[in-house]
Amino acid sequence: MAKKEVKDYKFQDVEKELKNYKDSKDKIKYLKGIAGKVNENIKFDVKGLLVKAIKENYVAEYYLGYDSISEGVEPIYFWILDFMRDSPPSGLKLDDVKKTGELFEASAGSSYYGEMGSRATVMQQRAGEMLKQVNTVVRSVLNLVYDLKEFKIRLGTYDKLHSTKKDDVLEGKLALKGIWMDQVDIKKGLGSINNLAQKLNFVTIRDAFMQVNSVEDIKKLDLNERVKNILTRKIDEYISWEKYSEEELRKRHNIEKGYLKTQVDSLKLYTKWAKPYLKAAAKLGMHEFKSPDIVAAFNNLQMELDITGRKEVKPESVHESFKKIKLDKKYYAVLDVQLKFRSIPQQVRTEKGQHYVQGGRADVYFRSYALSDEDMKILDDYEVYEDFDLIQNLTEVSLKELEKDIDNIFEEDKKKEEAEKEEVKFTSPFKGLGKGFKEIFGISGGVFKFKGKEGFAEGEMKKATEEKAKDLCFILYDVYKKAHGMLTW
Repeated sequence: MAKKEVKDYKFQDVEKELKNYKDSKDKIKYLKGIAGKVNENIKFDVKGLLVKAIKENYVAEYYLGYDSISEGVEPIYFWILDFMRDSPPSGLKLDDVKKTGELFEASAGSSYYGEMGSRATVMQQRAGEMLKQVNTVVRSVLNLVYDLKEFKIRLGTYDKLHSTKKDDVLEGKLALKGIWMDQVDIKKGLGSINNLAQKLNFVTIRDAFMQVNSVEDIKKLDLNERVKNILTRKIDEYISWEKYSEEELRKRHNIEKGYLKTQVDSLKLYTKWAKPYLKAAAKLGMHEFKSPDIVAAFNNLQMELDITGRKEVKPESVHESFKKIKLDKKYYAVLDVQLKFRSIPQQVRTEKGQHYVQGGRADVYFRSYALSDEDMKILDDYEVYEDFDLIQNLTEVSLKELEKDIDNIFEEDKKKEEAEKEEVKFTSPFKGLGKGFKEIFGISGGVFKFKGKEGFAEGEMKKATEEKAKDLCFILYDVYKKAHGMLTW
């Protein structure tokens, strides 16, 4: 049965697919099954739903919340961050601890809103100035690329003159003579070959010019002396033009190629300078939570922060016998801490300047997950900041569209003609004999690799990963409470 192409796959009824998704017991498995098959025109965000399903499929959750105007979000955030990164006994020493989310919104009437807005405006203005330079250079690069393509066509005609094939030389001569008559000689007015043939009845002069290549060739022609004299002058002018035009054209080609290289380097430099300002403007941009906690007339702020860390669960840590087993997947115990903070920003002035002290209600959610490396890749690939798509488009797409043409221009100087040699490879008649055994048993380098949907080892690995994730989540929650003098059990 032929494999069905992805482009032929269409949802006949999107509502039916959504219902199947909602009714499915394993939503993650269902979404992975249809991922990549959805037509781009269908409004069914499989990737977004898959990320949401993975995040909702946690194995443990603890909540901590308290309201204190004097308690800021900074001590909470940095204590949790340090405990996740530090080595035991003062921390969990998780791998790849990073901030995966940062959103905030200030009330429109607060001073914090005005200050952050003004800072974002400054970043946007500076980024805009850089992007103007980027656009100017892009236009210059475009013109240079098209000029160099025209030079390539013209120089191809001159290259035929130096060919060892007579047909190529003849083709190149005829093409250049046509160019000379249409672009150079035509400027002579009535004295040009075209006008002599059309208006002054020199009907043979054009064909004669296309046939001869030297004064000696003209002498052999059966024409009157007047025509021969005109042809002698014209062929002398053409030979001089052919020589010097090639030199000048190649010289200009090399100059513009060098200028293109400097313009491309300038474009990369300007985009490199623009990116930090665009990123800063995106980070300073506020997210609209549409929460009743934000009131335009109040002086308050809402903030959400996410910290994620992971710990790989090795097969040998589950059981010694798993040490020689090579699994298809890696498993990670993932710890995610989400801080939701509602504060009243208070401006504090010091000798070093002014800053804001955040005090208010903190809601901290400790969640843990048991994920495979496939699940981790889905989460890592998903864009956390939608505004970064704009940064990518503004600073890189324009250059990537031209990248192929630019590479072709510069690669021509590096390429050298080499005779292609076909290697005669000896194929053993026993080459595929052991393949069947490997496919059945999964033997590779003395290590057994389980085939099939899910073996016993993978099931045990999942269970161990879930238990590890639960333990990490409880340790962080419990130690935090004890370290801050809260009631524990």
